[in-house]
Amino acid sequence: MYSNLQDFIQPHEDKQYPAFLEHLLKKMDEHIAQKGKILLLTLTKKSSEEVTNFLVSKGYKAFYLHSEINTFDRWEIIKKLKTGQIDIIVGVNLLREGIDLPEVSLIAILDADKEGFLRSTTSLIQIIGRAARNPHSEVVLYADNFTESMVKSLRETYRRRKIQQEHNKKYNIIPEKALSNVKDLESVKTDEELTQSFGDLTLKTKKLKRMTKKEKEIILKDLKIQLDEAIKTWEFEKAAVIRDQIKKIDGE
Repeated sequence: MYSNLQDFIQPHEDKQYPAFLEHLLKKMDEHIAQKGKILLLTLTKKSSEEVTNFLVSKGYKAFYLHSEINTFDRWEIIKKLKTGQIDIIVGVNLLREGIDLPEVSLIAILDADKEGFLRSTTSLIQIIGRAARNPHSEVVLYADNFTESMVKSLRETYRRRKIQQEHNKKYNIIPEKALSNVKDLESVKTDEELTQSFGDLTLKTKKLKRMTKKEKEIILKDLKIQLDEAIKTWEFEKAAVIRDQIKKIDGE
């Protein structure tokens, strides 16, 4: 694995990347060529930005997504992934968005052996489960060593897969990609721009101005989760801001 993001940040002569990075880029190219979308999970906000910086510099259509990006912009980025305007989302905890992403055919987990909340057995099982909506999807865990959490999550994944395969065989079921709920995220009128800049490289998307009923429901659900988290961690100023956002949306 890489250390301190140096494999993503430092220049590479003649594109001689470390083995894991060569593998990751090859996998991404394969899935993008097949119109698949990609979730790339890092451990920190900084690393998500640095990795995105590297990918954008190599010509990939990627956006980072973490808690410092407001709710409206997060959903706009997700919508761009679902509609094919971008191919890759790089983030820390992409499970919290609470939306089906059958378009995703590759989930890459960096630092899979760094034990902790984000790489616990439960978290890894949930992350791997993100790929269950697409029968052509795969999950790759990048690590130096196998951890107990990795082994348990893989065993549980294979156990569930065996049960599902036996069920499919018994009832002659052919797995198909789940239908996307992209229609629930219809195009809306926009005003301000969200910009992710990396030196001379700039990617832009739009902030939501007017929302459909479904978009309001999705965003309100996410805001309420954030509100609960802020209250639990005693971040009362943040909670107050979130509460005001909820009231504003409810009042529209």
